[in-house]
Amino acid sequence: MNSTPDISTKGFGSRLRRLLDQLDRDVTSLYREAGVRFEPRWYAVFSALCEDGPAAVGDLALRLGVTHAAVSQVRSALQAEGLIQTRPDPEDGRRHVLALSPAGQAMAVTLRPLWDAINGATARLLSEEAPALLDQLEALTQALDRQSLGDRTRHLL
Repeated sequence: MNSTPDISTKGFGSRLRRLLDQLDRDVTSLYREAGVRFEPRWYAVFSALCEDGPAAVGDLALRLGVTHAAVSQVRSALQAEGLIQTRPDPEDGRRHVLALSPAGQAMAVTLRPLWDAINGATARLLSEEAPALLDQLEALTQALDRQSLGDRTRHLL
């Protein structure tokens, strides 16, 4: 049996998912060690609210490049934890604006040093092991925005 990892394009998405799972496990462990109840999947929405202030679900989805449904799921989890509050948008009552609750603001203060450390460790890891990875991921994202993998595959069938 060959113990060398398969570096072909086979299972590319699965390999990326395994990497993400590993990173999420490590970060979750760091949160637990720090004594905080926070999930990696909440990071993008929570940090956007920390950095940019209150925002509607649709605006967050657009800014983060994710679906409205994805933001809504995270919103529900953050609300259940008491980390955010929602209120009707004064300009459009059909929309809801999300904002950090007092508990969310306290959590942000707790998380900032941990996030800084995680970002520092990530920067060192990338610098040492994969210095071009972020640029390459951006190039892949742009290429897939221009033509999806599905479209690229269909013409080969």
